[in-house]
Amino acid sequence: MKRDSALAARAYGANIITTDEWQDIGTAALLKRIPDGGRYYLTIDADGLDPSVMPAVEGPQPGGITYRQTIELIKGLVGKGKLVGMDIVEIAPARDLNEITSMTAGHIILNVIGASVRAGYFKR
Repeated sequence: MKRDSALAARAYGANIITTDEWQDIGTAALLKRIPDGGRYYLTIDADGLDPSVMPAVEGPQPGGITYRQTIELIKGLVGKGKLVGMDIVEIAPARDLNEITSMTAGHIILNVIGASVRAGYFKR
């Protein structure tokens, strides 16, 4: 199923970058692959983040994207164009011991808002 989704996304023109590739090339190089001046919608799949910061998921996988990489990506997208929306998916609240996942998700959302304000998204 995931393979079919990836093939469909690539056929549509998506540039899929795996966690391993992101870890290897770094966030700055990843951001260079994204065209400037676009309108971006960011979906964060909680399963893709390292379980040290996002443990409440169905399939935690050590070695995932870090919190810092996520924030770097957000700041980079906001600087490249217009981040028009975002969501965080695949969280399993019943598995959220000590509310680590909820706190991480909240901080990610606060960073999106802060970066958007600093970029002047809300000027009149």
